[in-house]
Amino acid sequence: MSQSKFCMNCGNKLEMSDKFCPNCGFKVGKSEDFKIIHDKDFFLKYKLKIENLNKEYDVKVAKALKLVKKEFDPSKNSYKKFISIINNSNNVFYNNVEVAIDIIDLANEPSNRVKKELDNKIDNLNRIIDMLEKVTDELIIHISDSSQKKVKNLTKELDDLINSVKDY
Repeated sequence: MSQSKFCMNCGNKLEMSDKFCPNCGFKVGKSEDFKIIHDKDFFLKYKLKIENLNKEYDVKVAKALKLVKKEFDPSKNSYKKFISIINNSNNVFYNNVEVAIDIIDLANEPSNRVKKELDNKIDNLNRIIDMLEKVTDELIIHISDSSQKKVKNLTKELDDLINSVKDY
């Protein structure tokens, strides 16, 4: 007796070997991915996590901007590079926030797949916050030794992180 499965998007009957729905093109996942999570506060918990990370990020960005504006000459490349990195960081961070909120607002029910995507977005947000904090700490510690090599190393690390999250 063959086992039947159906597309989670359109309800079309699928073959067990299908990787995509032949009707709508939806990727067929493991049934484990689509298990419903029975937690009435599931979406609220994620929304609160995201709001808290957003507040934390705003504080750290304000601190970083204040430090860069205080310690670097706006006509110098190092100033422009840090401002550019902070702007890129903002774009990537707030894009991840927006996507996570969209997932929360648009998902019908909490499932393992939704949880996995939200966890990935939260991991991205935490990575950006951690790197921004690391760069800020390094700036504070080494501000008197404003060697170009250290500035380049700091900006490269943050650039690399932003690019890796952007690619995700």
